[in-house]
Amino acid sequence: MLVRVSSCGTLYWSEGELIWDDHLGHRQLKLAEGTEQVLRWFGSWREPESVRDADENPETRERLVRITRAMIRYDVLVVKGSSRQRREEEILRDWGPWGASARAFHFGTRSLRQTEFTTSETTAKTLLEKAKANPPPSPVRPSGDFEAIPLPEPSPEPLNAIGLGEALRKRRSVREFGEEPLPLRALSALLTAARPTRPETHPDIPATGNVFKTSPSGGARHPTEVYVYARNVGGLECGVYHYDAFGHGLTPLGGKIDDDELVALAGDQEWTGNAGALLIYTSVIERNQWKYPVSRTYRILLMDVGHLSQTVYLLATALGLNITFTAALRDEMVEQLLGCDPANELVLGMSVLGTPA
Repeated sequence: MLVRVSSCGTLYWSEGELIWDDHLGHRQLKLAEGTEQVLRWFGSWREPESVRDADENPETRERLVRITRAMIRYDVLVVKGSSRQRREEEILRDWGPWGASARAFHFGTRSLRQTEFTTSETTAKTLLEKAKANPPPSPVRPSGDFEAIPLPEPSPEPLNAIGLGEALRKRRSVREFGEEPLPLRALSALLTAARPTRPETHPDIPATGNVFKTSPSGGARHPTEVYVYARNVGGLECGVYHYDAFGHGLTPLGGKIDDDELVALAGDQEWTGNAGALLIYTSVIERNQWKYPVSRTYRILLMDVGHLSQTVYLLATALGLNITFTAALRDEMVEQLLGCDPANELVLGMSVLGTPA
């Protein structure tokens, strides 16, 4: 029998313990002292008993053998030709180009046959009790020291000029923009995609922090925040703004960059340097964590941005604007521009907008 270290596990240090996370088997194991020696020994296929050669001390040798046998039982070491080894080979073949972190995330957050789910009634009751002791986070970012600039109410006529079916058919990613400024009223219309659709969803009202907007959001959490970088918007000074969804206004944040920095921020995509505006999407993770304290919820953050950006696409199409969504960003530069902390507010993508060329 030959064994080697599993390719579907990761090591991490937590509270003084070395942990093996088997993302394929959905289990975490605390590793005993001396385990690292065994892991290094079985970096390639070897007989289990060969671990005795890893140390000259007789007592240590026997201990290493016991650790090896335990690791085989828990799939930290996989047996060559076993069903587990074949499955790992299939995963490596299909996921290899994306690296270990991508496959660890996907399979570690994959629900299994025995995964338990609660009913919506039980969840609602539990959350109401939780909210009494631990209120949910605000569904909108505080405006800080700056006063929001009110946005004009969008005109319904342009948005109703074409039907939904036609907007879907005409929707395209266009990376060319004209020199004409993006009208402020058009920008206002685009931002209504992130505006609550029910008056009762003011942050002081719902006990569990539910919010309802034009796009779906897992658990009605709406973790996505929208920022505007106004490069060429009529009636709006060049700079970065935060969108106040409840007040329908723009709060200036003071950031300003030149076109070269804008292009660098957008992954060196030259076409972004002629845009009228960027709608930058971030995700405030505590909103979803409050209701769903499980790692699978990270998937929902990505879906949330997808839902919202598609709605923006359709609105831009109805307004006759050019638009492209991109996630090819230098996150660190975007974080610095927005003043957001990547530990709790994640940069996920942006819509690049402008008038037709």
